[in-house]
Amino acid sequence: MKGFFATSIVVLAALLMTACSSKEKKVELRIIHTSDMHGNVYPYDFILDRDGSGSLARFATAIKQIREQNEHVLLLDGGDIFQGQPPAYYYNYINTADTHLIVKAMNYLEYDAAAVGNHDIETGHEIYDKCFKQTIFPFLAANAIDTATDKPYFSPYKIFEYSSVKVAVLGLITPAIPEWLPKHLWRGIRFESIEESATHWVKTIREKSKPDLFIALIHSGVDNDNPRYMENAGRKLAQDVPGIDIVLCGHDHKTANEWIVNTQGDSVLIIDPANNVNWASDIHITFTGKGNKQPMSKQIEANLLDINRYEPDSAFLQTFAAEREEVKSYLNKKVGVLKTPVFAENALFGTSAFMDVIHQFHLAVTDADISFAAPLKISAKLNAGDLCVRDLFQFFPYSNMLYTMELTGREIKDYLEYSYKQWAAPMAGPNDRLIVFRPDAKITDKYKTKVPTYNYSSAQGIDYVVDLSKPIGERVRITGFTNGKPFDMEARYRVAMNSYRAGGAGGHLTDGAGIDREELPNRILAICKHDQFLTMIEYFEDRGSITPNKKSNWKFIPEEWVNKARKRDSDFFFGRK
Repeated sequence: MKGFFATSIVVLAALLMTACSSKEKKVELRIIHTSDMHGNVYPYDFILDRDGSGSLARFATAIKQIREQNEHVLLLDGGDIFQGQPPAYYYNYINTADTHLIVKAMNYLEYDAAAVGNHDIETGHEIYDKCFKQTIFPFLAANAIDTATDKPYFSPYKIFEYSSVKVAVLGLITPAIPEWLPKHLWRGIRFESIEESATHWVKTIREKSKPDLFIALIHSGVDNDNPRYMENAGRKLAQDVPGIDIVLCGHDHKTANEWIVNTQGDSVLIIDPANNVNWASDIHITFTGKGNKQPMSKQIEANLLDINRYEPDSAFLQTFAAEREEVKSYLNKKVGVLKTPVFAENALFGTSAFMDVIHQFHLAVTDADISFAAPLKISAKLNAGDLCVRDLFQFFPYSNMLYTMELTGREIKDYLEYSYKQWAAPMAGPNDRLIVFRPDAKITDKYKTKVPTYNYSSAQGIDYVVDLSKPIGERVRITGFTNGKPFDMEARYRVAMNSYRAGGAGGHLTDGAGIDREELPNRILAICKHDQFLTMIEYFEDRGSITPNKKSNWKFIPEEWVNKARKRDSDFFFGRK
């Protein structure tokens, strides 16, 4: 009898185990993804001193509600975190003793992982190396390779487990950084192709970890338009690298939410929440299956969540109230007086007082003969009167350095030809467009030009005309220096420009002037000690007041055509019906 009961218990247990193992499990996962927050912690625009949109404060309300409603939530960010709104700048370069505000804010929100963005790299090793060590979550970039070890400089991926479900998150960064940033900011790192790196890591992770869901978290946009680098690889990655279920994009500041079919016939989700935490990717996944290392089937639904529907979270605002006041106090510091108002939009159609401020600053703090500069924020405008630290972000929203480069007269001319080729269309008469808009641009579009306006580089120090009736490549005629000296195509001149342009970004020096990218470092004559922003603060403090002038050192011709095109193109550009 004793043996009978023992045998019965064993059989019963086996039957129960069989019944349990044959029963399907259901696991629900919610994935929330932000990207390109650019320091937008508070619902406040520190530059314009007014209420702002998006922000981590509003997002805090959203993620709190989502976590209350869902057992399993995976929170990810796509990078470009530590540069943009002034709080990022302040904790990058001014208050470097305390833990970075954005590190504290993201830790508070309990992010699970983030990709590294190009603007994070732009802060420099000292800042991003320190910040990435202070977060409670990893920063991922599998294709950023440590040249000393030949292994990823940052963590390549992270595995998350929810019940019996395993999720792989592979981080990747746009490889175009060498085009934009000086080498010292990324010394010891090389950037590999997103597609090639992903091909290796998807295979490796699939074999090693056997995830039920594979996510590519990339700081890269959906569709590429960069002829020199595969800057925006989202669509190509989804199409050509089998084994990825979801591609979380960023970098391009454009929303996207679409399904595509890859080379194996599998559907892949591409989603992009644009920038400044105005939107978040919101993905619902239902896994079903037996688990126990057996594959789980999945159903995926995706939406873009409007973060501006949410009120800022009061607990978040209270937690970081002291940091907000510290930043505002710094930004309210008076640095000088602006004698006349300036408007960046005027720079689209010729010389402008706005660009005069930048050019004169370049020429004053360097010993350059010529200044190259572009309107980095085309919506910028400043009234006459006291200038505070906050106002200078309208001139320099990015932390670039100021370089002095050596160029020949011919290279200067070719640089300008290239700039105006991207900026100004060939005109056959007064009814033609002046600005080079995208062929499919609509008046309601946020971005309408074929290339970003921060590539509309003009010059000061020389006098020239841009004849739009002439063929492209033959439109710039330099008549001499503004001080009366002759301009020689064969002579060598000192030219001031920001580090973004000096590194070859936009192609002005490489594709335009014809200088090999490897040669660019040899052309550097001097670099200002501080970034342009801090250098401009010193410039205004030294002078007390600035009187911008609309220098007439260059213009578009024929003027009759330009005058007719100006209002038409301006209204279209700024959406004025």
